[in-house]
Amino acid sequence: MPHVLRHPMQLILVRSGRAEAPAGTLRGQADLPLAVDGFTAMQRLATHWTGAAPRFLFCSDQRRAVQSAQVLAGRFALAPLADTRLRELDLGQWNGLNFARAAAAAPQDWQRWNADWQHHAAPGGESFTQLLARVRAWLDAVLDAAQRDDRVLAVAHEGSIRALLCHALGLDLPQARALRVDCAGVSAIAVRDGRFEVSYLNCPLFLSD
Repeated sequence: MPHVLRHPMQLILVRSGRAEAPAGTLRGQADLPLAVDGFTAMQRLATHWTGAAPRFLFCSDQRRAVQSAQVLAGRFALAPLADTRLRELDLGQWNGLNFARAAAAAPQDWQRWNADWQHHAAPGGESFTQLLARVRAWLDAVLDAAQRDDRVLAVAHEGSIRALLCHALGLDLPQARALRVDCAGVSAIAVRDGRFEVSYLNCPLFLSD
């Protein structure tokens, strides 16, 4: 039977709602707004929050994350705290490009990145290892400021949430892509005394404690 943490700090991670972009777009750090159904999904999440309000509401400073966080902020009367460290993986010259265009523009870089995305960056971008380092810096700062019974809500992206979950679960980086993180999906991590316990993964709604 797993060990249950009593009265830990709760970190609740929400991927932003679906962005307005054509199919096959490498979203990365492109400045994409929420799609209509992305906005609706965030509204649904907001109405199904359970328990005490979060003490902090963080978000990536990318437009789709800020717009998603603003929907949740209305539920709690909290101002979202935007943080660049929660951004999606920076794909550099490929941000916002179609997959096929990116592959055709730099075929060797495309092959290297697909073969070793953990350590190889897109042209002008960052590797997943670098992404992990910056989200861990954000997490360390949050843990320094949070108290044991706090609830912290953060709206981020597929890559940044995968990196945080990999860290919490102690997974090797190649396993990151095995973690499904849907748009408007919710995951929760309990934290006490530096120990992590993933409470749930990629749920369509917030779950009770």
